[in-house]
Amino acid sequence: MKKLFGVDFGTGGCKATVIDPEGNILASAFEEYPSEHGRPGWSEQDPALWIDAFVNTVRSCRHQMSDGFDGLLGLAVTASTHNAVLLDEQGQVIRRCIMWNDQRSGDQCRRLKEDHGSAIFAIGMQMPTPTWTLPQLMWVKENEPENYAKIRRLLFTKDYVRSYVTGDFCTDVVDAQGSLLYDARSGCWSSELCGLIDLPLSVLPEIRKTKDIVGTVRREVAECTGLPEGLSVIAGCSDTAAEDFSAGAVNEGQIIIKLATAGNVNLVTNEANPHAKSFTYPYSVEGKWYTVTATNSCASAYRWMRDSLYGAEWAQCEKEGTDVYRLMDEQAASAELGCQGLIFHPYLLGERCPLFNPNARGDFFGVSMVHTKAHFARALLEGVAFSLYDCLQVLKEFTDSMEDIVIIGGGAKSPLWCQIVSDIFGLEVKLPEHAESSFGGALLAGVGVGVFANEMEAAKTCIRMKKTYLPNPENHAKYMKLFQIYKEVSELSAPVWEDLARFVEE
Repeated sequence: MKKLFGVDFGTGGCKATVIDPEGNILASAFEEYPSEHGRPGWSEQDPALWIDAFVNTVRSCRHQMSDGFDGLLGLAVTASTHNAVLLDEQGQVIRRCIMWNDQRSGDQCRRLKEDHGSAIFAIGMQMPTPTWTLPQLMWVKENEPENYAKIRRLLFTKDYVRSYVTGDFCTDVVDAQGSLLYDARSGCWSSELCGLIDLPLSVLPEIRKTKDIVGTVRREVAECTGLPEGLSVIAGCSDTAAEDFSAGAVNEGQIIIKLATAGNVNLVTNEANPHAKSFTYPYSVEGKWYTVTATNSCASAYRWMRDSLYGAEWAQCEKEGTDVYRLMDEQAASAELGCQGLIFHPYLLGERCPLFNPNARGDFFGVSMVHTKAHFARALLEGVAFSLYDCLQVLKEFTDSMEDIVIIGGGAKSPLWCQIVSDIFGLEVKLPEHAESSFGGALLAGVGVGVFANEMEAAKTCIRMKKTYLPNPENHAKYMKLFQIYKEVSELSAPVWEDLARFVEE
């Protein structure tokens, strides 16, 4: 049987998926790994954990299939973008990887905007925010000069893992764009942007197309994982680009709502539409672009609530073999719409669209004696959906069509959360049967090795919709009233966030 393999490295863990050429899942595995938050707004990961997770999930998938990896034709690795792994002359990791949701480089972003903002936007198509690799590296240069001086190679998350598999030194156009060191119009690294931080172009990887075969599985990795030695490996892309593709978004005007570690509302376009309040990327579908609007804390906020408020319930669910998130959803469903005035702002790691404020902080506003844990759980789901609705307003500048919307990500497993999103947006929302980055990566591997003629054929063959959520007009009207209060509280809080940031720094 022919097989295709995708392995994705999200912020919260690694997901591996094996499919057949009809899009049926043959095996899957997941392994969680932690982020380190040494200070408020900081987020780092140890790249060694990614390698361990790769090996473990690949082995797990092999054991799930009676014929193992017989018939496997191609592998793709995908991951969250912006995350630079810094390597020294011996190829060793210099420091933990600063992740895309890290907010420490706020001051660097301010200075980059003031001194070079127009030039950066003209070349990189984005304004500097702490999400991007350029200001992250600027922070390292200014605060850890001894580490910065050691840099001889730079790879992004998926490329670091793939390099372990094949030994290559390259990235794809999507991750290159995610660095803010790349000139997408010219298709090459920008000497002008790299010059802002004195970064030699020689440390940056070769840039390839997402579906290009860039190497094969090395013998040592084959012996460790069971993967066939010599298996073709494609360049891969960002998790978002793979996941949007896995949802069937291959045509201009399609919108994707992503409930993952971060939350995204993305729009597929035929050309680049740079905007100061969104992100612009080449797409995994060759010849297309996608515009991204994003909130930093989405499913990660629900995970934070699990860890912080549901410890006892989580332990009990572990004993019973049940899912604590399902319990949280059940409690949230028991609370009424609007939670009797309890509002959550999901700015646990600062915020991207549309605030672009690294000092933004989350809150539960309107707490009273009537509120229970169930109200807090539902308020969190509603608050994240409000933040995503805020993101949607930016995309309205680029499209009049809001009819072809799909919802994806781990949070989309919650029927309650999907319905809340549909009600707040006031729009019909479709849920694909399979829509994960690892699934999309497997499809892209199929395109790369020739199983599918192109991305359109892969989508037509393998992608199916499972459910459609219809908005309740009465609920939408109520949510719009609450959304105005949500916005007002956020705007009034902005000066206080700055006071809090100064207090923490003292």
